[in-house]
Amino acid sequence: MRNPRRFSPLQLRGFVLALGLAGCSQGPLEANGFPNHSVSIKAGRELELTLQTIGPGEYVSPPAVSSAAVRFLDVRLVSPVPAGATQRFRFDAVAPGVAVVVFQHTAQGPTIEDTINVH
Repeated sequence: MRNPRRFSPLQLRGFVLALGLAGCSQGPLEANGFPNHSVSIKAGRELELTLQTIGPGEYVSPPAVSSAAVRFLDVRLVSPVPAGATQRFRFDAVAPGVAVVVFQHTAQGPTIEDTINVH
C-alpha cells in the first residue's frame, strides 16, 4: 500500500504561489506580503503586494527598496475591515536583479521583508 506524502502548510502555500506565478498573465502579479517571502517576476511587469494589519497603525509608504531592479509606484487602502487596514502596494519590475522591500509598521505590527527576483 502506498503511503501518501503529506505537505506542510508552508510547502502548500509555496506550491500555490508557484502555480499562480506560472500563469504569467500580462496584468499585475498579485501576492500577499509575508515575512521573508520571495517572488519572481519578469522585467516590465507590475507587482501588487497586499498587506493586512491587525489593530492600530499601517505600513509606512514608501517602503524601503534595496535596488533599482524594482520601483515603488503607489499604495492604496483596500477593503477596510474592523480588524485593521489592508493596503495594496504597487511596484514596477524595472530591470533584472534582486530587490528586498522592507515594510515598516507604524504601531506594533511586524516588519515584513519581501525579496523580489526580477528576470
